[in-house]
Amino acid sequence: MKRLAFIVLLCVLAACSKSDEATIIQITATAEPATQSRARIVPGDAGKMQIIWSAGDQFALYVNPDNIPFTLLSGASSPVATFSGEHPVGTACDDGGWAALYPYQMGSRAKISMSSDSVDTFGCELPAYQRATDNSFDRNSFLMLAHSAVLGDFSFKPLVALLKVTPQFGCKQIILSAHQSDPNYARIAGCAGFIWNGGDPLLEAGPTFNYGFNSSSIVLSGNITAGNDYYICVLPMTIPDGFDLIFLAEDGTQYVRGFASSFTPARGKIYDMGAFSTDGTPWTQVKPAPDANGHPYVDLGLVIDGQKVYFADRNVGADAPDATGDYYYWGSTKPYPSTTYYDPYRTAVDIGGDATYDVAAKDWGGAWRMPAQNHLVFVGYETPCADWIDVTWDTTHAIAGYTLTSRVPGYEGVSLFLPAAGYLDGGSPVSVGESGKYWYSDYYYGNSFGSRTYKFNYLNLNSFEKTHTYFGQGGYNHYFSIRPVMVQ
Repeated sequence: MKRLAFIVLLCVLAACSKSDEATIIQITATAEPATQSRARIVPGDAGKMQIIWSAGDQFALYVNPDNIPFTLLSGASSPVATFSGEHPVGTACDDGGWAALYPYQMGSRAKISMSSDSVDTFGCELPAYQRATDNSFDRNSFLMLAHSAVLGDFSFKPLVALLKVTPQFGCKQIILSAHQSDPNYARIAGCAGFIWNGGDPLLEAGPTFNYGFNSSSIVLSGNITAGNDYYICVLPMTIPDGFDLIFLAEDGTQYVRGFASSFTPARGKIYDMGAFSTDGTPWTQVKPAPDANGHPYVDLGLVIDGQKVYFADRNVGADAPDATGDYYYWGSTKPYPSTTYYDPYRTAVDIGGDATYDVAAKDWGGAWRMPAQNHLVFVGYETPCADWIDVTWDTTHAIAGYTLTSRVPGYEGVSLFLPAAGYLDGGSPVSVGESGKYWYSDYYYGNSFGSRTYKFNYLNLNSFEKTHTYFGQGGYNHYFSIRPVMVQ
């Protein structure tokens, strides 16, 4: 593969005594032709990746301990561009050199930093959701590093590999989902650390080191049209148990192609996975669109742990999206005033989809179930989904609550409303219009001061955090809401 080569010219503007002194860096790319205004694959040359600069492009120059953004000043739609940023004072790396990361990423998950053993670690984040680009890849996911002893002489090198897929039918999303099995647990997107390694960047701390905001799947999303090539950016790490490629067709059908062998993509390489058609590909599995059984639902574009998740537009028992609906004990299929709840006793269980204990499965039918904790808690933690959902307090409805608005490519602006339905305490409503508590389908047993304790997880709507309530031996008198989901 031909490496991405850049020539960097340094020009200092204004006098050194000025505190607002800026540095202008002119970058000349070897990419040709200059008529493309996006990252692209060169037709006829599968081994060559190119970058043509676009308006808004940024890279991060590391100046200990900060990442300084340099923003494109001129030269959009051209391989030649000028970038401007604050004048660097100090050095970037332990060896006195300079380091840069493209594209610039905000936050601690994308920080170039020095580890305790004085090895420079280049922290970056591979997005779990990538924008589908015809015959190309998401430029914001095409991570590159540069390191130089002299500021002004950078050679950027790709950190990612590319998986090429060519669907022969229109799709909403293409999902790369790593197989999971004990003791292997593969996280293939999210935070990663690299070292320069003498010019051959090496993955130092794979995404397995943090299970919270890293993902076992990568989702290519947007307008995916038949016959075009699409490229998924992946980290150069081993997927030990293989993976699935899942094509979500426009009618909601999922076409699944499984790859069972261990796979280790190499940095800077392109892997052609082939062409995929609905009638000619030997699919591992074909899943029809989930059966909503007549109940309205919302698709935010979210894929959680490799599974597509659809959300009901209202609570169980509600006649509108902004109504409170009914309130239930955990594991009961009858609302207040029923005092029945499920006691699995010393066994961790998930009742989602079990019509004996899950009212969504029993009363709504179809593919509906109570949500597991990872289906609703995504907005409150450092998760791959949290970066793609905007959460706002909304008082325009009959009952105030939170509106969740998607930024997933192809689903921008799609929203879901969760009313602050409060809860019932001894039959009396509490905190309606202020907060709310929504049941999850999982339970675990614990001991508290030597007595039996039941811990039933729920979403605290006010903080979007997972918590739990205790059902002691004498029962419990809190009734919570249920927001069903469909998982495919």
